[in-house]
Amino acid sequence: MLILVSTPIGNLEDITLRALEAFKQADIILCEDTRVAKKLLELLISRSLLQIPTDMDCQSFIESKQFKSFHSHNQEEFIDSLHKEMFASCVLYLSDAGTPCISDPGAKLISYAITHDIDFDVLPGACALNVAFCGSGIESTPFVFAGFLPHKKTHRHSKLIQLSHLDMGDSYSVICYESPHRILETLHDIALLLPHIRIIVQKELTKLHQQRYYGSAQEVIAILKDVTIRGEWVIIFDFSSSHIKQEKTLSYEDIFILDIPPKIKAKILSKISGHSIKQCYEEILR
Repeated sequence: MLILVSTPIGNLEDITLRALEAFKQADIILCEDTRVAKKLLELLISRSLLQIPTDMDCQSFIESKQFKSFHSHNQEEFIDSLHKEMFASCVLYLSDAGTPCISDPGAKLISYAITHDIDFDVLPGACALNVAFCGSGIESTPFVFAGFLPHKKTHRHSKLIQLSHLDMGDSYSVICYESPHRILETLHDIALLLPHIRIIVQKELTKLHQQRYYGSAQEVIAILKDVTIRGEWVIIFDFSSSHIKQEKTLSYEDIFILDIPPKIKAKILSKISGHSIKQCYEEILR
């Protein structure tokens, strides 16, 4: 049996009753970082959230479980080494924080379970994506989860432009994750490329000092001058018609001079101008 377990993203009390029961039953715990997983169990036990057998202390309970590291850098090799017999035991997989498979490993495990006819379950729980969207104030329009934006500036520019031209009607939202050491750089990119789009930027969700900022990218940048930049961040783009000014769309000329890959630029220019992608691509190469 394989069980995917969601873990708290900042507040330990967000652990679920089903997750606590799964920890008790687990024989094998797959996790991104074994140290983080063991620390989580220690905290849950010390806060009396996880009740362990009376004949065991915290250390012996943790030592009764087999911990295996499974993360984005070793998942291919790990999956190749799996054997179906392992799942005769109770196997858990948990991310360092949040819900597995949401910008975290886990999907390949589920795919393996499906392919090999292994029973599995997914326990719902804390997820920054859900918390951020609920705190955005955006009505229930379609939304896209884009995960983490690209690290490289040119790729990030391309991604931002693509996300602003999705064929999803007049109203939709895009949700992205961002790290503390790139959040300001990303906001400056948004201010350059999408200056009139309303965004909601949220940090350290569920923690004591969680914060939410609303406005244009430039307005949020101004606020963050006096804010400590730490913790994980969520950015929501509100592409609803009520929050987009007419000038929100970059002109043909604006996009033409951007430093983005020619093939991507040609596709965007084609959509704006009505010309074929080939025509736009040839114009770019001139």
